[in-house]
Amino acid sequence: MRARLVSIASRYNYSSDLGALFGAIDGQKFAAATPTAKARHSRKYFGRERGVVAFTSLTNHVATLTNLIGAHEHENHYVFDLCYHNTTDIAPTIITGDMHSINKMNFAAMYWFEMDFAPRFTNLQAQLKHLFCGDDIEQYDNFLIKPAGQIDLLAICDDPCVFEQIIASLSVKEMSQQALVRKLCALSPRHRTRRAVFEFDKLVRSIYTLRYMRDPQLQRNVHRSQNRIEAYHALRGFIAEVSGRKHLIGKTDHDIAINNECGRLLANVVTAFNSVLLRRDLSQ
Repeated sequence: MRARLVSIASRYNYSSDLGALFGAIDGQKFAAATPTAKARHSRKYFGRERGVVAFTSLTNHVATLTNLIGAHEHENHYVFDLCYHNTTDIAPTIITGDMHSINKMNFAAMYWFEMDFAPRFTNLQAQLKHLFCGDDIEQYDNFLIKPAGQIDLLAICDDPCVFEQIIASLSVKEMSQQALVRKLCALSPRHRTRRAVFEFDKLVRSIYTLRYMRDPQLQRNVHRSQNRIEAYHALRGFIAEVSGRKHLIGKTDHDIAINNECGRLLANVVTAFNSVLLRRDLSQ
């Protein structure tokens, strides 16, 4: 019995890497018992009903923060906001996510605020088209892995004030990441601000992609971190189904947000209780 508990503990240990604290982000769909302004249609997940997405940040097994967004909105527009607004004492050093968490500025934004962004790639071969180099691309003709293009370093270094203004706006929370992404995408592809941000994102993403391909341990840690948030979603979905259906109750968006927070609190209580039981059994 003790050997079995030790096996379980090693399988669900709190730290994937003793040198880093991994946090995971992902969204979970919930139907809205009463349609609200934020609840939107999604035939794939809700059928004829409407619902919302609970975008959650999980550090090891602890859900530190959750935010409700519309089912029609892109999750990658809220990655930085969710991580930067974490006011708990648990501060992850590496943030993992799935392919839905990637866009053309998340690597850059997380780098600016000293947070390592480590998404899980489902297809490494497909990531080769996102590899870029800073030098002349012809130098890599004899390499096994060839870059898809060259980064415009002049666009990055031409005007450092562009980055300083964006970083200042995000740090003082005058602008959300969602608003910033919309403004950048509305600009012309040749606009210097948009080009500088997107080119810098290519640089950071290329460095991470090469690390991810060369480091099997990093791949295992990222996979384990994402598997943990999937396990949390299973627990969170079971809690929501206690009333009979997997939905959030409330007549307004504020009521639904409170119901979602209550579910997160209950999930953390269950996780803490199970951890206490497991620790007690292992210490005997």
